[in-house]
Amino acid sequence: MNDVRFESIGLYLPEEKVSTQVLVERMETPPGFDLEKITGIKTRRVKSSDEDSYTLALDAARNCLTKSRFEADEIEAVICTSISRFKEGERAIYEPTLSLSIKNAIGAHTAINYDISNACAGMTNGVFLLQNLIRAGVVKNGLVLSGECCSSLTETALKEINGPFSDQFASLTVGDSGVAVILDGMTNDDEGIDFVEFTTLSDYALDCLGLPSDKNPGVAMYSNSSKLSSMDVVQYIPRFIDYTLEKYGLTLGDYDYIIPHQTAVSVIKKHVRAVQDYFKVDKMPEILSSVEEFGNTSTTSHFVVLNNCLEQNRIKKGSRVLMMVAASGVVIGVTSFRI
Repeated sequence: MNDVRFESIGLYLPEEKVSTQVLVERMETPPGFDLEKITGIKTRRVKSSDEDSYTLALDAARNCLTKSRFEADEIEAVICTSISRFKEGERAIYEPTLSLSIKNAIGAHTAINYDISNACAGMTNGVFLLQNLIRAGVVKNGLVLSGECCSSLTETALKEINGPFSDQFASLTVGDSGVAVILDGMTNDDEGIDFVEFTTLSDYALDCLGLPSDKNPGVAMYSNSSKLSSMDVVQYIPRFIDYTLEKYGLTLGDYDYIIPHQTAVSVIKKHVRAVQDYFKVDKMPEILSSVEEFGNTSTTSHFVVLNNCLEQNRIKKGSRVLMMVAASGVVIGVTSFRI
């Protein structure tokens, strides 16, 4: 199955860093608990007034192309997976699609293009789609990208949180970023995507919703964080990993690294512990994370971690990586590949 690979990866992070302490100081009603201690998130990046979903994704795409063997006019598909679809500031754009605007801006004029959305599973869902397009012979390569302006949720939450049990506290954990990956079919034995698999737990579909605020202009996220991080939900993660690994003839011991979804340090530890207990292993693959520095960057989170670890030479050549995907829906997924 290793006939498609990640050929290159690009990242764009806004320059401004905002600490959790600064956000708490801006709240009209203090939370009554130590938000930084509970989440483990110290800082996050926040876009400037000149940046939006479109520019974040575009800058990531351009960064990705500088590392690629492909020129922009050789890219055959562009898939944008952003949840936020802001362009021209806070203007939500759905038509024309962001993927169309981005492919024209980088010079990939003949590429087919799609916008898709699957909450925080968006990037891996885009990888799933492009991988199958390449395997089917529809295209030879393509670009999957996302630009997330999550700080818009934070601004709404700062106005509306009025007590310690608000369903908008998760909005204070997010950060802005853009990522892009190019996939192609040129692989050898020590690299390539093994599989991308998803399942949906629809019983929890209403426990995390992003929609226009009913109190202020702008978007809001309403999340039942305690329910979503309960063992009722978490138990499905190792079970689905086990099912998928068995399907493809792999074991947890075949992996060198695991990248969980970057929600909060405590949640990541809970997910990892659930996997370790389920598989009854003394030693887990190395857990890669950057949530302390960048917060939850939504669709881009796994690839923010991957890019940073590659730049820091923390991932060895030929290593096998497992991405543990979690998203509203509730979507649970796994993405397996070798580098």
